[in-house]
Amino acid sequence: MGVIVPRFGHTAVERNLVKRRLRNLARTELLPAGTPCDVVLRAAPNAYGASYEVLRAAVQQAMKQLPRCASEEAS
Repeated sequence: MGVIVPRFGHTAVERNLVKRRLRNLARTELLPAGTPCDVVLRAAPNAYGASYEVLRAAVQQAMKQLPRCASEEAS
């Protein structure tokens, strides 16, 4: 699991907040799902203004695509 948070003209404090939120969401949402895939979360520019709940919804939406990853690798 990796997290990428580009600068997009924001301060280190703002980047670290987004990174911490995404890492926590990965720990609580992605890892318990047990999907056998490597995952990289890349923050979009609008992630800086997003609330924790909005980020959670985005991670959950991305999780819906992960089972396809596991089944495609097997074929």
